Amino acid sequence: MNTSDLFPPSEYLRSEDVEEAGGEMELTITTITKKEYADDDGKKEVKGQLTFAELEKKLTLNVTNTKTLAAMFGDQDIDKHWIGKTILLYVDPHVQYAGKEVKGIRIRLIDPKQDAVTAYWRATRELGLTREDGLAHLKEFGNDFEAALAALGK
Repeated sequence: MNTSDLFPPSEYLRSEDVEEAGGEMELTITTITKKEYADDDGKKEVKGQLTFAELEKKLTLNVTNTKTLAAMFGDQDIDKHWIGKTILLYVDPHVQYAGKEVKGIRIRLIDPKQDAVTAYWRATRELGLTREDGLAHLKEFGNDFEAALAALGK
């Protein structure tokens, strides 16, 4: 038996859920709602909640994740502009909560251009290329990171 067996399953995503899914979860937002929570002192606070097409568990939004979503999809008419969008969740082991450092779920900013840049430089390192070699290869493809990456066979 594990300690998790002593508690009923939660309706909310936990960092352990993301870790058990391989460290990342790609999910599609289906609804955004507000929910009132009471903290340990009885103080009430309203937070956003996301539900997803791929699973039943919900994600309670914190300020950091809300700002990431706003950067990705805008901060106006979120009930229209965020629905149907795909997000990537990961676990950050250094989240501050109630004065303690804990694991927390974060939303990764999805930026296809930056993802291509990161993947390209990772591939050049894996292949043992120097930075100069990587820049020369990239120049052959007109600084198109996706094309240069594909030519590396990655």
